[in-house]
Amino acid sequence: MGNENSKTADAPSMEELVGRLRKIQFGLKQNLADLHEKLELLDSKPELLFSIESAKKDAEARANSLESEVKKLREEVKAIKELLGLNFQNTRPADS
Repeated sequence: MGNENSKTADAPSMEELVGRLRKIQFGLKQNLADLHEKLELLDSKPELLFSIESAKKDAEARANSLESEVKKLREEVKAIKELLGLNFQNTRPADS
C-alpha cells in the first residue's frame, strides 16, 4: 500500500492537468489561425501555388533524370569490368 501513496503523490493535480490542456488548446488554436492565414495568402495569390507546383514538378523531373543517369553509369561500369576481364563481384550491400 505504500506504493499507491507514492504514485498519487507523484501524479499531477487536476489543476495542473487542466492548465496543460489549456496550453495545448491555445497552441492548437494558434496553429489553426496560422493555417487559415496561409490558406488565405495562397488563395489571394494563385501564382504562388502555381510556382510551388512548378518547382515540385521540376524537382521530381530532375530526380528521375539523376536516377536514370546513375543506373546507366552502373551498367557502363559493369560492362567495362566485363570487357577488361575483371571478375565482377558486387561488394555493396544488397539494398543499394
